[in-house]
Amino acid sequence: MPPKFNSPKQALEQGVCGQHGWSSRYFREVGGGRWCVEVRWGVGDEKRRTFVSDDTSDESIPGTKKGHAAAAAVALEGLETVVRSVNLKPLRTVEDALGPRFGSTCEVLDGSAPGSWDRLWRCLSRCPPLERAVGIDVEGNMQTPPVLVQVCVQVPFEETTLCVLELPGSSPGGNLSADLRRLLLDATVAKVFCDGTAGADKRSLSVDVDLAGMGAQFACLDLEHMASELAGATSVLRGLARIFNLAWPDSPFRATKDNKDKSSVRYFVDIQDGRRAPPRTLADVPASIRRYAAMDAWLTMLAFEGLRMTRARERISAIE
Repeated sequence: MPPKFNSPKQALEQGVCGQHGWSSRYFREVGGGRWCVEVRWGVGDEKRRTFVSDDTSDESIPGTKKGHAAAAAVALEGLETVVRSVNLKPLRTVEDALGPRFGSTCEVLDGSAPGSWDRLWRCLSRCPPLERAVGIDVEGNMQTPPVLVQVCVQVPFEETTLCVLELPGSSPGGNLSADLRRLLLDATVAKVFCDGTAGADKRSLSVDVDLAGMGAQFACLDLEHMASELAGATSVLRGLARIFNLAWPDSPFRATKDNKDKSSVRYFVDIQDGRRAPPRTLADVPASIRRYAAMDAWLTMLAFEGLRMTRARERISAIE
């Protein structure tokens, strides 16, 4: 049974925009006219539309509430075809939809094994200067350093990737390895996060986001920020799966996170909170949990590549 909503605005925000990661912006026409809402369901002018109501209420709290509801009602009707088209795509978990591709194209390496980081550095050295990037995810991010760090890189000129997993707690002094510290400090490599936890991933690595200071190519980038730049801000974070859908709009499916992932998250939270002994080696971490962790970094890199190509196309289109 579909959920019941208390108002047209709630139906638009929770039932449509929130579900798909779309953005909305309410405003009045210039001069205090009718209430409007702009909805963006992708990147580009062809995937945005402004819906105009007949409501001219003032901007008091009751007036704004009434105006927003009126604009949302118009939008719900006007978006029916778009919503129907999007919902025709089957909703599949990341594991079901992308697991086989991950398994066949991503090599997962133990960061403590000899040569693992050397291979990652060789990949980066072969990348064109403006395309050096890694996807980074962490587990157990309420401590510094975190319980686990996952770093994914595209192998240049191939359809394969490497993902290095590092357990800081197993290194001397329980700190980040020299290679990981070197990577985080290297201004020629973009470090890409999807930090839906108010920056907790970056804080656990003692990394700051500085888009303006270092330039967008080489800063620590966040997929949430990139998605908002391209398709508008949302009231709640989109999350990695919805950003993937935004980055790859021609995909035949809609990705969603698997509820079973919660058990993997709990594994690291229990370590972080002292309810489980920290693993001494990566082999102590169950294989399914290692796969879950590596896939998050891999999906971060995949979503980044899609957003980067989308941003390049939009810039070219704007110039033309």
